[in-house]
Formats: sequence, C-alpha cells, structure tokens
Amino acid sequence: MTSTHPKKIENIYRLDSQERCDYFIRKITDFEIVWGLFNEGWATAISGQKMAIPFWPEENFATLCAHGEWAGFTAKAIELNAFLSHWLPGMQNDARICQIFPTPSEHGFFIPPTALLHAIKEELEQYE
Repeated sequence: MTSTHPKKIENIYRLDSQERCDYFIRKITDFEIVWGLFNEGWATAISGQKMAIPFWPEENFATLCAHGEWAGFTAKAIELNAFLSHWLPGMQNDARICQIFPTPSEHGFFIPPTALLHAIKEELEQYE
C-alpha cells in the first residue's frame, strides 16, 4: 500500500464534500482507477431510502474508512472504464447512488450515478 503523507490527508479532509468530490473526479480521471471497499461484497451505506456505494480516489483513503460497519473490508481497485461502462449504468438501473469520498468522520457527497458519469466524462474531455 502506498502511503499518503499525513499532511496531505489532513488537508484533503478539510475540504468540504463538494470539493472532495471534485478532487475525486480529477484523481480518478488522472489515474484511471476508482477505489471501493470489498469483503465478500462491496461496502454499502444508506442515504435516505437509497442504497449508496462508497468510492474513493486513492487506496489509502478507502483503507482509512475500513472500520466500524466496514471493519474487515479492504480497498479494491475498479478500473475507470469498467466504472463508467458497467458500474454507473448498473447502479442507475438498481436505483443506487454514489457516495463520493466519505472520511472516517463525514458521510461524503451523495450523487446519482448519471450525474457522476456526466461529471467524469466532462473531466475526461478536457484531457482529449
């Protein structure tokens, strides 16, 4: 596991959930990997009446959340192409939402899969 400098973690945790969502989108389009937590199935949370699946931009941010209800889970990479072509459309069909970049003390940013897909595609177009 690559370690992220504690100062960097602290600085990113100071961002509000919208800013962390923007950071998430920049990072995953850059490295083409999305991180989730996995243990015989992917970690989930409940937001209102909807099932949410949490995602992180880097492995150790996911690992930092692997406690409490997600104890025993480990960070697992999802390739960006698979995330865009299978995950987000599948989550949309299942009426699930994305929980972007929760921290040990905050729930993160909840966003519908179609909105996240749109934001990621917009970011990717800037690279072309």
